[in-house]
Amino acid sequence: MATRKISAPVIAFTTKRVVADRKSIVTTIKAMHFDQETRSIKVFCADGFTRECKVDRLASLEAGRALWEQMSKACKEETAMQFVAAGGFSPDKWFYTVATPAVAPKGMPF
Repeated sequence: MATRKISAPVIAFTTKRVVADRKSIVTTIKAMHFDQETRSIKVFCADGFTRECKVDRLASLEAGRALWEQMSKACKEETAMQFVAAGGFSPDKWFYTVATPAVAPKGMPF
């Protein structure tokens, strides 16, 4: 197994795609779990999408644990959030971090 040397703990990971990060619409997490087979965090959201974060692509194990803790808390508190995908990938399928919007849009049921 190869080891990765990271000089500074960051959440982002490197990708060959140079397109800017994309954010999902504001939503809440309804359920989440860690899939051992794919080594990914799978999140089931109120907007009907299932999103996935491949933890081996994150900068460190600590970054993955911090993301898990942040999302677990948001799930319990039904906090509105946006999922962020790197490299122009769809945030409706992939993410590497989450962002809390400053204000939830009007008309949201939560």
